[in-house]
Amino acid sequence: MKDTFTLGILTLGQSPRTDVEPSLRGILGPDVRFVQRGGLDGLSEESIRNLAPVEGEPGIETCVLRENGEPKGVCIAKRHLLPRLIAAGRELETLCDIFFLLCSGEFPALKHAVPRLIEPITFIRCVVAAVARHSHLCVIGPESDMPAAPAQWQPYAARVSTAVSSPYDGKERLSEAARTAKASGAKYILLDDMGFTEEQRQLVRSVSGIATLNATSIMARALQELM
Repeated sequence: MKDTFTLGILTLGQSPRTDVEPSLRGILGPDVRFVQRGGLDGLSEESIRNLAPVEGEPGIETCVLRENGEPKGVCIAKRHLLPRLIAAGRELETLCDIFFLLCSGEFPALKHAVPRLIEPITFIRCVVAAVARHSHLCVIGPESDMPAAPAQWQPYAARVSTAVSSPYDGKERLSEAARTAKASGAKYILLDDMGFTEEQRQLVRSVSGIATLNATSIMARALQELM
């Protein structure tokens, strides 16, 4: 790795994502410089509320920052978010060595507009397939993402079940999801949201007794090879 390496982080919500920085630094080391941009940067609470999906419209769960800097989950309409993400991604591209999307979903229009942007889902799928192709995978993630999760992950695991918890729901909700995964008979758990931290992965592993994959950790280890 060169003396100063700048890693760009593009988040769907507001930056900086200080909640996930420790998980990244635990793998990438202390010398990496983070530069962050978000699709909701600079917006007031009222402006963000106006970006919520209308009834029947799919939404994307992301986070905004409270006054104390703590993340809070919000749901935003994809049609509102995408143009802002593209603008933020193009700005970020000029400020760093490599940069990635802090989201485990797919955004073809974003990738087309900002081709150098690294999408974690390409790495996560490979890891899941390597360990769970012939096993039962339980996917834990935000409620808005779970209806589509079985179809999304079925090509990479023999059986897929789900349990609901957002990274911002608190320890009890996450522990409940871990117990649900254990009761389902899953052999592996995937924390399918880039907001999940290493501390939360360890909590799920402890409560469930099941090998637990974290999307954020998978991405960090892939980035380590590029530095």
